[in-house]
Amino acid sequence: MKSKQWKTLVLAVIVLTVGAFLFLFKENKLEPTLAGIPFVFWSGLLITILVVFATFLGSKFFPFEDPKKQ
Repeated sequence: MKSKQWKTLVLAVIVLTVGAFLFLFKENKLEPTLAGIPFVFWSGLLITILVVFATFLGSKFFPFEDPKKQ
């Protein structure tokens, strides 16, 4: 079960990252704005927070185990 959850988490991070660069971060895209700040900034900040949170979850639920230690 952990393997399926791990693969889902990794897939979510990859989809968020690739999707953001393909669809959100277009050159010279300044409209729309929120509080005078371009949409690209807000969406980039949200994507970054989600990727960092998914990485945090991955490190807590699936800690690294060194196979050479045994």
